[in-house]
Amino acid sequence: MKSVCLLSRRPDSTRQAFRDYYETGHSRLGSRYFPFSKYVRNHVLASAPEVDFDVITEFFFDEGVDIAGVHSGRVREILDEDERRFMDQSLIRPAGAEEILLSGSPRDIAPTGTRRQMLMLSGSGDATAFRDAVNSWGEELAAAHDRLLRVTVDYAQSFAPEGEGRFPCDAVLSLWLPESGSALSGLTPPAAVEMRADVLTEVCESTPELLQELYDPDTF
Repeated sequence: MKSVCLLSRRPDSTRQAFRDYYETGHSRLGSRYFPFSKYVRNHVLASAPEVDFDVITEFFFDEGVDIAGVHSGRVREILDEDERRFMDQSLIRPAGAEEILLSGSPRDIAPTGTRRQMLMLSGSGDATAFRDAVNSWGEELAAAHDRLLRVTVDYAQSFAPEGEGRFPCDAVLSLWLPESGSALSGLTPPAAVEMRADVLTEVCESTPELLQELYDPDTF
């Protein structure tokens, strides 16, 4: 099971301060209570146009985990209090995600410094035609640019059907770049696809060993 979430800094903070607190504090706190099978933060480095979020977070769980049950009671209170320290909670936008590998090797643990160009895409009309267009475009980009390590796509289902909490696109096409690699330029999506934002991120991933070390749900 996988979900994704856009998170934003408080207006009185900076992107670097947000990242520092997330990596040294909040991500470790969340790992104490949630049995993540994989936990990845994609921190925004640049975007066109400018986006109102600072990270695209990915949460992976084994099948059968009662996420709502974990995220309740005292745990919800603890995480809510910590979010207020560095996040603008009004801009939290989660979605379920279906990830598909279009090209390259399957995902492993991303080395520190890995860069990822994340294209936020939307479509109108037929969902099957939209998926076919996005998948074909991703495969074409992989064939045309051999420096890409892999190409993946997440099809998103927003948890909020409308309003401020709605996830703002239907798919995120990820072009995985070498460490410190520069983003591809001049990208033009197919006619059936609208590119809402082109976001360059740096990947921070918790290792399985760290997730196992931190997980201690009975500690408050």
